[in-house]
Amino acid sequence: MSDEPQRVFAPADETGPPGPARIIDLMAGYMVSKTLFAAIEVGLFAAADTARTPAELGERCGIPERSARAMADLLADAGVLVRDGDRFRNAPDAETFLAGRTPFDMRPLARYWDLVSYPAWTHATEAFRTRRGVRPELDKIQTEAYEAAVALVTAETAADLARAYDFGPHRRLLDVGGGIGTFVRPILAAHGHLTATLVDLPQVAAVVPPADRLTAVGADLFTDPLPGGHDVVLVANVLHLFPPEQITALLRRLREVIAPDGRLLLVDWWRTERVPHPSARFGAGEFLMIGGGDLYQVDEVAGWLAETGWRYTGVQPLPAPSGVILAQP
Repeated sequence: MSDEPQRVFAPADETGPPGPARIIDLMAGYMVSKTLFAAIEVGLFAAADTARTPAELGERCGIPERSARAMADLLADAGVLVRDGDRFRNAPDAETFLAGRTPFDMRPLARYWDLVSYPAWTHATEAFRTRRGVRPELDKIQTEAYEAAVALVTAETAADLARAYDFGPHRRLLDVGGGIGTFVRPILAAHGHLTATLVDLPQVAAVVPPADRLTAVGADLFTDPLPGGHDVVLVANVLHLFPPEQITALLRRLREVIAPDGRLLLVDWWRTERVPHPSARFGAGEFLMIGGGDLYQVDEVAGWLAETGWRYTGVQPLPAPSGVILAQP
């Protein structure tokens, strides 16, 4: 064995023994993420619609030229900027999703990861050891970032659910933990015979935009009385936020308020196989950080339903990674 010390930043050599390059990239990944978030915040991608020098980018973004160069160098290596001599321009995906010039704007998701998710992940070791959430109480700016990201991520699933599930037999919908109404609004738009009640924390219910046939109620899902008299209950992208003991507590509470012939719809990113869908691969960790939750398996949810007075009736697939677990009293 050679006494030569390992060169930490040596490039990978596929013909020789393994080097540390991949490990270095993984450990320093947060630097790329934070540079990406900062670039979005200062408008670097909006400025890089065509090849520009660091001086030009700095002037357009209101930051020093050296900062623009440092950002551009790292983001070019990450592939979201393209070097053109001493100039930089957006890669096609960055132009599409990060510059704010197309309908599909992913900047709200980046803002959520920067302002809400990243601070929680600094306590990841504690969360993984204890299975308890580590995200602190959100302030107004963080709450706005969270709601905007949720709306972006769930909008397609909400539209899919409104088309895929037959709401024809139902008359009154209870949307549990419905946020600002991302799921219930397309359902009401597609099914004019329905009325709906959205229940969420008081501070969330207070900012739900008004809509015909929709009533927003502020309540704690685990301690306050829940609205009754509904024949279909929707719990969309909520269960993954909580540990199993809270999930079973909520399911018991919902069983008490649903109509005898009602139906329960649990929409989420469900594990149906050992390996999660690639687009949900961050889910288990993120849900743990938020509130001690997880990416749950369909069979374990079916068991919780049986424990709490429900009969599991199956899963209705939606475009991956989402699905609807169906149950009735």
